[in-house]
Amino acid sequence: MRISLQLIVQGEGGVPATVTEIAQFERDGLDVGSLGLHLQEAKSLLGRLQRTMVTAQVAEAVARTSVCPTCGAQLACKGHHHLVFRSAFGRLSIDSPRLYPCRQCRGDAPSFSPVARFLPERVSPELQYLEVKFAALMSYGLTVNVLQEVLPLDHVLAASSIRRQVTKVGRRLEAEQATDVRQQAEVTASVRSPEIPEPSPVRAVGIDGGFLRRAGHRRRQDGWFEVIVGKSLRDQDGGHSFAYVHKLERRPAYRMWNFLLREGVQPDQPVTFLSDGGDTVRFSQLGFGDRGEYVLDWFHIAMRVQNLEQMIKGRPAHCDGPTNAALIKDLHGAKWHLWHGCPYPALRRLESLGWDLDAEASPEEAKLLGKLEEFIVYLDNNRHFIVNYGDRYRHGEPIASGFVESAVNQVVSKRFVKRQQMAWRPRHADNLLQIRTAVLNNQFRSYVERWYPSIALEEGHRLAA
Repeated sequence: MRISLQLIVQGEGGVPATVTEIAQFERDGLDVGSLGLHLQEAKSLLGRLQRTMVTAQVAEAVARTSVCPTCGAQLACKGHHHLVFRSAFGRLSIDSPRLYPCRQCRGDAPSFSPVARFLPERVSPELQYLEVKFAALMSYGLTVNVLQEVLPLDHVLAASSIRRQVTKVGRRLEAEQATDVRQQAEVTASVRSPEIPEPSPVRAVGIDGGFLRRAGHRRRQDGWFEVIVGKSLRDQDGGHSFAYVHKLERRPAYRMWNFLLREGVQPDQPVTFLSDGGDTVRFSQLGFGDRGEYVLDWFHIAMRVQNLEQMIKGRPAHCDGPTNAALIKDLHGAKWHLWHGCPYPALRRLESLGWDLDAEASPEEAKLLGKLEEFIVYLDNNRHFIVNYGDRYRHGEPIASGFVESAVNQVVSKRFVKRQQMAWRPRHADNLLQIRTAVLNNQFRSYVERWYPSIALEEGHRLAA
């Protein structure tokens, strides 16, 4: 059996159609190996189809612009050169003539290249989209291997070129998001607020941090920088994430405000923030005044209490000191006060617990006393963020930031893998974080279609049934 595929191009203005044979296939018999198209055949077919379509489109565009729009005279050609255009279906060398403008209508205007005007960028939006999206999900090397395996690229991809695309798209994405927020803020300010405020679509926002290894540093203690990750907790869906490099963000509260506006939170709606109480994390949630409710994550409190309890159980008993059971009872009493939102009685209990310990009695007791003092300082610094966790729990309100812990693992750990010795520069890591969060939030494709409306699936671009 011989199968031939032909491409018919019908131009405008009554130009006769051209028929081009782009592929021939031969099949003998029927088995699972010969049924339908092979991958290599499909790649070759797509490459030929792309070259034929591009040649026809460029020829029509050049013919249309080779005539003076005012007097209809044919424009003189100064010369030809070739433009290299990288698409998802191959690397194309496009003939680009350079034309003189009409001397009668335009005078001494400089020559121009119509193809260069039509194609200011030399990479197709869809190839750029695939490169950047896969780079946000896996390493640059794996991205190169995957794209070359499934696409008829006809050229060798390089990890360095994908890295440059990530930097370019990351900056553009961040600028686009800031523009969206400004426009939304203007619309919100022009609309009169309802007398009865609507409930917020976001139940809470969790904030946490992680660390990435810095490139170019040999000393391990100097080669790290912090990344802040946040995630919204919503009733309707799983919520969305955001992330940024802490040292590069001068206005973390403004970044948080932008994220909340994109989530649909209005300026007059309250917001609940959950965090572990760290200094760098706290900067991004402050600045919302009375609208913000700040809650110290109960999980971090409970884990510190559990750690102290285990250390008390391993403490050697003394004849002249309190028993371990008595110390654990006092510790549980402090935890009870914290659960009910009473930090001051809890601090008094913990301080009295420290008075019963002797740092010189044993190394275990000295270590226990040091951890207890750290816990007291931690609670004292965050005492304003300790709420009635029991009441919130009974009413179904969030008290722990486990959902943002998983977001840190998803956004940072699974891509910026420290155990594989990945090292990053802060600026490039920030660009990649913007793309990765947009991909994980299922929002990246919508931004690309906004930048390049012609690639959206409109009625005129769909295949005929």
